[in-house]
Amino acid sequence: MSKKVIKPIVLVIVFIVAIILFGITTNKGNKDMTTTMAAARLPVISFYSGGNLIDQAHGYVDDMDEKLMRDSIIPVAGDRKLDISIASYAMGIDDISYQIRSMDSERLVAEEELKDYNVADNHITSSITIPNVLNEDEEYLIIFKLQSGDETIKYYSRVMQCSGNNAEQSLEFALKFHDETFADDGKTFVATYMESTTGDTNTLNYVNLNSSSKQITWGDFACEQYGDASVAFKEINDSYDVITIDYVVSHVTDSGETEYYNVEEYFRLRPTDTRMYVLNYERTMNQIFNSENSFAKDPTNIMLGIRDDSVEYKTNEAENVVAFVQQGDLFSYNQTNNELTKVFSFRSPEGIDIRENWNQHDIKIVSVDEAGSIDFIVYGYMNRGNHEGEVGTCVYHYDGLAHTIEEEAFIPSKSSYEVLKAEMGKLLYVNENGILYLMFEGNVYEIKLDSLKVEKIVKNLEAGCYATSYDNQYFSWVDVDSQYSTTELSVMNLKTKEVIKINKGDDQYLRPLGFIGNDFIYGVANAADVISDAAGNTTFPMHSIIIMDVTDQTQLKEYTPASGYVDSIAIDDYTINVNLIAASNGVYTASGSDTIMNREADKSDKVYISTAGDEQKLSVMQITFSKEIDTSKVKLLYGQDIIEDRDDTVDIEKDEAIERYYVYEKGDVTLATDNISDAIKEANDRLGVVIDSKQQYVWMRARKNAVSPFENITANVTDQGSSSLIRAISAILGYNDVSVSVTELINSGEKGVDILRSNLADANVLDLQGVDTEEILFYVSQGNPVFAMTGNNDAVIVTGYTSDGYLYYYNPDTDKTESISFKDADAMFYSGGYHFITYLK
Repeated sequence: MSKKVIKPIVLVIVFIVAIILFGITTNKGNKDMTTTMAAARLPVISFYSGGNLIDQAHGYVDDMDEKLMRDSIIPVAGDRKLDISIASYAMGIDDISYQIRSMDSERLVAEEELKDYNVADNHITSSITIPNVLNEDEEYLIIFKLQSGDETIKYYSRVMQCSGNNAEQSLEFALKFHDETFADDGKTFVATYMESTTGDTNTLNYVNLNSSSKQITWGDFACEQYGDASVAFKEINDSYDVITIDYVVSHVTDSGETEYYNVEEYFRLRPTDTRMYVLNYERTMNQIFNSENSFAKDPTNIMLGIRDDSVEYKTNEAENVVAFVQQGDLFSYNQTNNELTKVFSFRSPEGIDIRENWNQHDIKIVSVDEAGSIDFIVYGYMNRGNHEGEVGTCVYHYDGLAHTIEEEAFIPSKSSYEVLKAEMGKLLYVNENGILYLMFEGNVYEIKLDSLKVEKIVKNLEAGCYATSYDNQYFSWVDVDSQYSTTELSVMNLKTKEVIKINKGDDQYLRPLGFIGNDFIYGVANAADVISDAAGNTTFPMHSIIIMDVTDQTQLKEYTPASGYVDSIAIDDYTINVNLIAASNGVYTASGSDTIMNREADKSDKVYISTAGDEQKLSVMQITFSKEIDTSKVKLLYGQDIIEDRDDTVDIEKDEAIERYYVYEKGDVTLATDNISDAIKEANDRLGVVIDSKQQYVWMRARKNAVSPFENITANVTDQGSSSLIRAISAILGYNDVSVSVTELINSGEKGVDILRSNLADANVLDLQGVDTEEILFYVSQGNPVFAMTGNNDAVIVTGYTSDGYLYYYNPDTDKTESISFKDADAMFYSGGYHFITYLK
């Protein structure tokens, strides 16, 4: 070959080699290499009784805090048989075992390794017999372990050996009701349990017994169940059973496209020998948004479809980019570039996978910039990817130009998603300097995302000590040790770290109450008006409410009630509902309510959420734009994960000293708080239960029909002749075989609630404020007397009740048990400010 031919070939080869070497060199250690999220791999365990699915558990790869993993209940009949099926998804399973523990996880009740099981088509099936060591009708933790090589995967649930067949009856009824909603003649069966039609008849998103039977049987919306339903018992007790059924329905549109919807049915049932009482039935339905389906019926709207109206969305300043969340997926629409991007999702495009679709996470959009970049936070159970099987909080940055997603920090959690959601939802914010702020169990943390350095900036906050703005940019607090006596409020702008101090004088005590937008609301009380009674309750009567613009610290409004004081407020959109109290015989009692209208929001939004009508779907939600969208040319894009080259895990130490109360409704945690009274009121409103940090039931609506008055209730001899308040405290101690001089302790400055706590060492003493007469009966039903204030220094003890509306109470003034109607008892307790003290052993 001639040199003229060889030379060009050599040059080409050298050029190609140079390009390859350059690419290797420049990409070495480059985090901008991208990939798609790793597929789900963990097995799922299903539990069956009598051939019916009764629970479905997903796997965890970390050792979780077992006390905070309160999931479904697996009811076991008298034969103690339990059938299980493990969908392994081709993962090799070497060993299967389970443990049964007490609900506080401290006592191991049983432990067994499964040896006898069948394997076929990536499914493992077995029938096990629960050891005969469980107390009937008592809840236990059950933890299954799968061993695959060096990896241990855990599955958490509850188990109960039921004494009767009520749970079986409830299950059969719930499944029949579910099936009848799809049947052609289902209206006949459903109508038997319907109530008067007073609900919204123009929605399929939420239906209940006050909806029409047509709505419950899906109306004109043609759909069918897709795949199996996941059935779960959430509560089992003598008064009622709570069952949920989760499933997916599919719907084929007129244009031939298939849509999918997540549906949850909720039943609260009371089975009897003669009939089934349907105490509550609710069904929620939410569309899984698919960017590849037609999502615009007209040029000014993105159709979100059947869903609730609480849409998590945010725009950039120019309002030409909107990010929104639907059913655990994050989307972004850039109107300038006409691009719709699926930024983040655990769901793959190939159908609906029960692992990917398990809706145990939330997404919070922090900010959207002019380039379409998004800071967002994913918190909860990680269905797939690098953190599959973990629970935690992931901070992400989406680059709107490169369409890449970078994980900036991962904060693992040992609690369930439900507990994490209730805790983390109070404060989550990332500012432009890459600093994450979050609140967890009463502490506020600052995390620098570049160095992952953690600093606790506010400690030991309790309910009533803090407030956050809706977008979490502003946070106000007072020190917990001086929450009833502070003269200074702090308001922090988390975007800039600037802290504003508010002071109204040395004799004016302040309390943060809330935010409306950037308007901060706080209360002012005269120091002389704040009082504490001998039982330990403090009342903070505010003579005025101040509304302040945080951006320039100008005072917008001052509200002073015409008479009395402000006790608390509730914010509903741009209206402030005020609860009033008045002084009477040294005690503050409720005296009505009032409202304050704050300035309205800017109504000139270019992007907003609106409602539209549809013949089949009824009411549907949509994102509305002031500028038309060219729907024929929308480009569909997908975010790509950046391959990380650093460990971004951030550990936050859990504070075990704080007692927390969790309100569960339908198996969901709706409130996590340190205030037991707030928890009880929330649970009563939501038909839920209150659980403490040790998995003990602290309150529920279920109780005995009647309780005879307790005997042997009387004050200790050393306290005879003292006030009725002292004798009431003394009588509770005496009922528990504790003999101390309450008179001496009160005279030395101790409060009644602290005396009970220090002398009832094996009990959880509960200080209740603002609950009502009906709500304290649970404790009497449990065999525990309830201390009740009836005046500034007067008290009685509730010791029983009848089925026809009468209370029994011990009267220290007469040293006798007396009876009173609920109505008159409520008036008597009203005079004491609705202050109660009780305990659970």
